[in-house]
Amino acid sequence: MESVEIQKQLKMTYNELVSYLLEKYGAAKYDYYYTPSCKSKNPKISRTSEGLFCHHIDEDKAILLSHSDHAIKNSFEYQKAHRLVYCNILEHLILHIKIAEEPRHKDADEGEMLGLGGVIDFMCPQINDFYNGFVFKQQWLINVYSVVAENFNDYIDILKYLLKVLEKQNLSFIDKKFLSVGWGGAFIEKIYSALDSE
Repeated sequence: MESVEIQKQLKMTYNELVSYLLEKYGAAKYDYYYTPSCKSKNPKISRTSEGLFCHHIDEDKAILLSHSDHAIKNSFEYQKAHRLVYCNILEHLILHIKIAEEPRHKDADEGEMLGLGGVIDFMCPQINDFYNGFVFKQQWLINVYSVVAENFNDYIDILKYLLKVLEKQNLSFIDKKFLSVGWGGAFIEKIYSALDSE
């Protein structure tokens, strides 16, 4: 992925980025879940063979829409093909940062930390591990990370952008050190040092 494209995406609003990614990767052809019971995911929505994630556009209103127990609490409309967008892992990270950065959607679920939970608990630790040299064994993860293998410096730029968003929202307890841990909670000096450089 080109650095200039990432810088361009960081300047977009959430809706602009969604539109951009729909144009880049094409629209989803299938609903995420087969039925409103949200018990069975449709495997045809997966594009991990291309290194892409499927992101729920309405995660600016509700968290964890790819998880059955959360999906069932929300409108099935959120699971429809026209409410899905594809993205690589860094674009997925930017989408979630944009959700956190923008004013809360008027239809957002009360009491949910939109955007940031996925970033802090899942995405950053796994991406940190990858850029620290962890070798994934699952083919879909190998595919996902091969797309952004050369984008370490861009990832650091994205984290620096995230730190500014957190500071504006008085969440600066989530600092450079906090963002420099791997999946198991181990501190990753390589990430911290890169974040600490100007």
